[in-house]
Formats: sequence, C-alpha cells, structure tokens
Amino acid sequence: MAPGTEGNAGTARDASGIDRAATLSFLLFAAALPWSVAPISIGVVLCGALTLASWWGRGGVRWWRTPLDLPAAAWLAALTLASLLALDPAGSWPNVKKGLLFAIVPVAAYHARDERIARRALGALLISAAVATVYALVRFAHDGGAFPARVRGLVGHPLTYGGQAMLLLSLGAAIALGARERAWRIGALALCVLVAPALLGSFTRSAWIGTLVSFAVIVGRTRARWLPLLGVLAAMAILLLPAGYRTRALSAFDTKSVWNVERILLWDAGLRIFWDHPVTGVGLQDLRPLIERYRKPGAHETHGHLHNVPLQVAATMGVVGLAALAFLAWGMFRTASARPRPPTGFPAAVRNAALGALAGFLVAGCFEWNLGDEELVNFLCLIVGLAFAARAWSGSAPAGAPRRAGADV
Repeated sequence: MAPGTEGNAGTARDASGIDRAATLSFLLFAAALPWSVAPISIGVVLCGALTLASWWGRGGVRWWRTPLDLPAAAWLAALTLASLLALDPAGSWPNVKKGLLFAIVPVAAYHARDERIARRALGALLISAAVATVYALVRFAHDGGAFPARVRGLVGHPLTYGGQAMLLLSLGAAIALGARERAWRIGALALCVLVAPALLGSFTRSAWIGTLVSFAVIVGRTRARWLPLLGVLAAMAILLLPAGYRTRALSAFDTKSVWNVERILLWDAGLRIFWDHPVTGVGLQDLRPLIERYRKPGAHETHGHLHNVPLQVAATMGVVGLAALAFLAWGMFRTASARPRPPTGFPAAVRNAALGALAGFLVAGCFEWNLGDEELVNFLCLIVGLAFAARAWSGSAPAGAPRRAGADV
C-alpha cells in the first residue's frame, strides 16, 4: 500500500450528482487561483463543502488521507492554543480558521486521483493565469510601467502578486522541462514568458529570490548539469536589467538600503516581543500596537506583521508555534514527495513543481509573511495535493473511464 493512502482503498462507487458537482467546483477553484481573494475564497468554500458532502454520502471515503494530516492538525492545535492564551483573544480567534486551509491538500489529492481531472484543473489554472497576467501587465503599463509603480494584479498588493507569480513560474517551469506532450511544454513555456515580466514588474525581492530557489530545485531534479548555467543567467539578468530593476535587485544585499534598515528594525522588534512571550506568543492579532511599543528609535514604517514567517510565528505563537511550523513544513514536503516515485513525464513534472514551489515559498517567507496570504497558501496546497495524487498517474491522460478511487493501492 502506498505511503499515506491507508484507508483510501475500497472507495469505488458510481459518480453521483454531488460527486460531479464537487469535481466541477474543484475545476472552478483551480481557475480562480490567479485572481483575487474573493473568488478564491468562494471556490475554497464551495469545493470544500461539496467534497465533504461527497465523502460523507453513501459509499464515500469519509476522508482522503495524506501524510499532511497530522502536521496540519498540530498546526491547527497550535493556532488554537495561541488564541486561548493571547493578549487579545478577540483579535486572535478569527485567524485560527486559516489553519483549515491545509485541508485543501487532501481535497485536491482526492479529485486529482483521476489524471484527466488533474490535467483539466491544471489547464484551467494556466489559461486563467494567462488572462490574469495580461490584465496585470496592462494595468502596470497604465500606471507608468516603472518603479514606484508596481505590478499588483487583481490581488491589489505587489507582495502577494509576486508570490502568485513565483508559484505560477514554478509550475510552468516544471511542466516545460518535464512533460512529454509538446502542447503542455509549449503552453507552460508561453505562460512563463508572459509571467516573468509581471514578476519583475512587481519589484518584490522576496519573490525574485524565491523564484530563483524554485528554479534551482526544479533544474537540479531534471537537468542538474544546467545548474551552473542557471547561475550565469541570473547574474547576467541582474547586469542587463534596466537601472531601476537592477538597483532594486542589488538592494537585497545592501544592509544600508532604506528598505533593509527598516526591515532589520522591524525584526528587532519582533525578537523583543518573542523574548517577552516565548512559550505561546502574544496571539494571532494585528501586531501593529506591539511593534510600535517594542521598536527602536529610528524606525519609521509601521506594520501589522513582521515580514518573516519564522519570526512572525515566534512572536505570535512562541516555541510551540515554531515546533508546529517545522512539523507542518516537513509534512508538506513529505506529501509532495510521497512514494512510490512517479515515472518521468507529467507526474514527475507536477511533483517537481510542488517541491520547487515549496522551497521557493519557504525562502521567500524569510522576507515576507506569505504564510498569512490565503491566496498563496491556497495555491501552494493545490500544487502539493496534485503532487501527492501524481504517485498513481500513468503519465498520459487515460482515454477510458475514470480511474476508481484507491486504485493506486
């Protein structure tokens, strides 16, 4: 029996109306991911509700098990504990619900057990992303096309948009390098060509760094001999970019940069908060009042979070939260890389996309509170769920009837 699938066997049944509705909602959810939080949230709720109804109907699976189940439960428990002991419980409790977003992984894995459905979901996602990217670039050009104007997309914030672009490029690069089908390779490469300038135009340094890390993981797993070339291309890009982009990129390594000075002062305030509340933190509420109280003289920017995932978790959830975060990251990687190893081709491409996206997301999270962006967590969980399902794919879309649930065991 494949790891993480215990209890998923024996779930074959004829598709009912609720099953078909749940599948359709999954496709709509995938298509909504490149857009704003409103359609994404509607997609999450609709897909989750219909999928649960399908699971708990006659002959349903009750739950689709993955290696993320226990880490996600531990993360939710840590969020709950932090809110129980928060300085401002009323401000903390509403954020506990974000822990439920990791249920997207088993939901996606369940629907994607049929490779044809997975491919349709990815196709809907890539086409929708192309449309959303065109809109983002047109809006950027309208706003001036140069810094301080930034690509914001429909999410309305350049940091969140940069994270979306990073995940799209991870997915596109992995499919372009790994898929056997020419149409998928060309489509994925075309999307990368479209999204790359949008990522640059976001001027989001964390997303730039995260994308480079993601590409290194994907290239290392598919064309390891190309890794030196990737480094050369990255260096050349910095040198050949227009001055505004080059200055922004190089500022990431300049400790005297005004942006970096403010970020370091912010992190210092976060450490001070953690030292005073080391076990379960201050809670999940907006940190702006605490940051203003703890920050050193000379800081001018005010924030509601700490622009760093480990530090944000340390301040708001203490060492309990840090342990839960490490467990959650381990669970995500284990789910994305769960054996049996898929063959080369499309299944391996999706797995590489998930591993690259995870690595890029975690590295970008050292400079941004991306774990707090529902738009990004939803997207990442979908990719990880698809990677888990890819263990059982053949690598080419089956022409016959849908593969029965649990057929991989």
